[in-house]
Amino acid sequence: MLALLAWPIISLILTLPILAGIYHRNHELSWGASVTAYVAVLYALGVFAFTQYPIPANPTRFCATHHYGPQLNLWLFIPQLLHGGLFDVLQLACNVVFFIPMGFMLQRWAKWPWWISILFAFGCSVFIETTQLTGLWGIYPCAYRHFDVDDMLTNTTGAVIGYALGALYTHFVPQHAHRTVGLVRQPGLVHRTVSFVIDMLITGIVYAMLAMFWMWLFTRMVVPLNDGTFMLLHQRVGIRLMQLGVWLCGAVAFLVFELVIPARHGGRTLGGMYTHMTVETKLRHGMKRVMFYLVRTAIRGAMFMLAIMFKTFVFWIMAFLLVFWIVARHMPWDYIPADTGRARSRGGSRGELRDGRHDNHAASVSNTAGGDVREHAREHADTGVIER
Repeated sequence: MLALLAWPIISLILTLPILAGIYHRNHELSWGASVTAYVAVLYALGVFAFTQYPIPANPTRFCATHHYGPQLNLWLFIPQLLHGGLFDVLQLACNVVFFIPMGFMLQRWAKWPWWISILFAFGCSVFIETTQLTGLWGIYPCAYRHFDVDDMLTNTTGAVIGYALGALYTHFVPQHAHRTVGLVRQPGLVHRTVSFVIDMLITGIVYAMLAMFWMWLFTRMVVPLNDGTFMLLHQRVGIRLMQLGVWLCGAVAFLVFELVIPARHGGRTLGGMYTHMTVETKLRHGMKRVMFYLVRTAIRGAMFMLAIMFKTFVFWIMAFLLVFWIVARHMPWDYIPADTGRARSRGGSRGELRDGRHDNHAASVSNTAGGDVREHAREHADTGVIER
């Protein structure tokens, strides 16, 4: 039950790196590609989990009464089909059906050659069978399922069938590659989420390193006293000072990656640079841009600091932002007024042209394929940005 409950959640987390890669390659992501990536990860985890679970609860008793050795007769499935019962036939059929989606995905989505796909499916089946034979590679004290070469044969057969179905489906429903050039200035919720996760991973790693260094430095600078306090530079301090230093490390890491970097790079955080998006959905200068970053930093900073303080209130902020997006299709900081009229044209000749260098470079590359992008860039020369 725990595996079934955690299965879709873990799959969603593991899908995020794939989505980040798609954004990095195509600059955008369709709902079809999102669902495809999630289903692929869901299937991959399901194949492993459902071939290994359930694990017998009492290892000592099970290993004393069960001795599963490898079944190496490749043609044993023939008498099972001819003389076996309904259960044997269904088991063989399930082994085939279970790998059909893998073959389909390798052909349709991964676009691998047939021979590489077959070798990959065979390798996955060998890995699964060997994991069963070794008791999860030694984690379980004995083999709790059979190593069966017939399973590898039927699994690979299923992958071949799936690959053929994928080729047939692609023949009638061909895929059309779509790639957007330039910087995405109106990112959707999924795009924002993927970039945010990348930023938070980087920020969290740097915060952890700073915090560990501060705690090590604190223990070297203070002298412990018998009452649980410390002596620091002839001043009596408590453990609270070390905790405040840890929180300060988190605040510094957050401000560097979520305020300083995007403010100096046209709204692009490190995650935004990788997925080709900017948090500045509108052109702002002066106090308007300052207010934009104040509001965004206050809300996002509160989320991050509450998270490292282990405060459950952070989930209320996340829920608020999610509901706000569903209703308004924007984040609260996007409603800070933008520049208009003459201020926009002046700003476009300075800051935006500087921030849009990536966009203009993408447009120049795309010009070799046709004149539409060139004309579109000419129409938007006042901002120096190619919009989707």
